[in-house]
Amino acid sequence: MVIPLKMGYSESLAEWLSKPSGIPPVITRSFASENLSHNGKWKIYLEANDPDGDMRKIVAVVSRGPRGSRVNYAGIKKGGRAKLFGYFDCMIWSGIGTERNEWGELTLTLFIRDKGGNTSNRVVFSLARSGRVTQEPPPPPFETGELKKSGMIWVNLALPPPSGSDNRD
Repeated sequence: MVIPLKMGYSESLAEWLSKPSGIPPVITRSFASENLSHNGKWKIYLEANDPDGDMRKIVAVVSRGPRGSRVNYAGIKKGGRAKLFGYFDCMIWSGIGTERNEWGELTLTLFIRDKGGNTSNRVVFSLARSGRVTQEPPPPPFETGELKKSGMIWVNLALPPPSGSDNRD
């Protein structure tokens, strides 16, 4: 049932409630190495701003080509909700007893969602896992030794994606 609201135009209550409010966050800079050793933590560097100061979570969509995708979330601490400058450790787990090269190349699409339902621009990173590689050092302005860890993104590749869904946000 559509309920017309007297706000200068007619829309359903569901449409009105689902509209984002406020100003969306913006990811201004980002970096992640394209290579990772088998047991390493992948560091995702981000700089983002939100004039409303209401950034709430990082949304990370990990894709493995024909094997599907998985959505993961990481909360943003109160001190970083207006301006975020730091890195997230991304822990990728593929299960006990699985082949080391099982997941091959991954694509991580990342964006920020705020309290008002707005989403930021999206950044995309590719990752290949190899035996004896090191992550490339981050470029300026992320190369400072005083950069703070902003949180963790956990990815469990051992669990199959839900059937009938590609887990897109």
